[in-house]
Amino acid sequence: MGFYSALPYLLTMALLLGLASTPLFRLADTPPTDVAARVSAIDGLRGLLALAVFFHHSAIWHQYLLTGEWRLPPSRFYANLGPAGVSMFFMITGYLFWSQMLKAKGRPNFLKLYIGRLFRIVPLYLVLALIVLGVVGFATRWRLNESPFALSVEVARALAGGLVTIPHEINAYRGTWFVSAGVTWSLRYEWMFYTSLIVTAFFARGALGGLLLPLAGLTIAIVLALLGRDPFGAALILLFSIGMIAAAVRKPFASALARVPQWALSAAAVAFVALALTRFDGVYGVTPELMLGAAFLLVVSGTTVFGLLLTRPARRLGDVSYGIYLLQGPVLLLAFSLPWLKAPSAASPAVHWALVAVAAAALTVFATLTHSLVERPGIQAGRRVASALGGRAVASEPVRIDRKEPQPQSF
Repeated sequence: MGFYSALPYLLTMALLLGLASTPLFRLADTPPTDVAARVSAIDGLRGLLALAVFFHHSAIWHQYLLTGEWRLPPSRFYANLGPAGVSMFFMITGYLFWSQMLKAKGRPNFLKLYIGRLFRIVPLYLVLALIVLGVVGFATRWRLNESPFALSVEVARALAGGLVTIPHEINAYRGTWFVSAGVTWSLRYEWMFYTSLIVTAFFARGALGGLLLPLAGLTIAIVLALLGRDPFGAALILLFSIGMIAAAVRKPFASALARVPQWALSAAAVAFVALALTRFDGVYGVTPELMLGAAFLLVVSGTTVFGLLLTRPARRLGDVSYGIYLLQGPVLLLAFSLPWLKAPSAASPAVHWALVAVAAAALTVFATLTHSLVERPGIQAGRRVASALGGRAVASEPVRIDRKEPQPQSF
């Protein structure tokens, strides 16, 4: 077994799914509620995507131990695993929120929507930010190494709830990237998408506009990518547009697929993802993103990936996926900073991936605890605040998938 074999990933994922099936993870179960339940398959998918980012960073850590440089590993699978996970997270965001815009006929309660987002994203984000600031303080021995103004700006950025990325350097300490694993960059684009709904919701007032807008976004993104104009910006537009298109066409597409065997749909979804991961040098391009988009459309239209996405372990991992995604940096930093394991991990694939498996299990437990102690109370507080303000629901009727209603939760 080499350092970049896919086998350790598959074995560790099986271990995590087994672990998530135990009573230890009952804390992750969504409690009964009067609100219609979320999309089962997307819940199951979300946890797998967050762990994909974790394994991506685990492979990068091996590179760092060998070379001292934080760069992509020489493996398409592990180099693409994290970006593919983030890409599909953006699709989920586009899908869930555009579904809400369509159901509300372009007239949602934006105040309630943004209160919900604020209380969903920020509480756990602040946990990570405080960990980062604590590490900075410990590493700098709580001494002021730059001007008070410069430090206050850096701290403000770190506490900004994802509106901006946590600075790579705070108080002249350059190790904040390793503490956060750099994952907070995606939150900025999530906030930008939420803000854009103020304008784009107008197009959801008619069924035709609800499809034409994301189709126009898809077309513009492809043209920009082919012209080489802002490739990453084009990629983001393409990803959100794919999710929005899925929201607009899901019902007729699901009906068209109703007679296709589930195993065939699952095999197609897996094949699309496998091709995107292994046949391209990067997934932020038109073809791999469209492949991931095809897999995503299959999932929201009822494909369960051989039943995996509907299992309780997968859904539990999905419930705690935001914590898995956001808190992986501190766990990986701790694991790979142990002096007696750094050299063996750099030299032995077995030691490296055994350490990754232990770190993955610890991260999952950590994410489950923070889900129970931080995320869920935050969500409930947001609902109380929104109710106190007297806002109506974001959507008046449920959007149904597998007899479930999607709630606007992107992680």
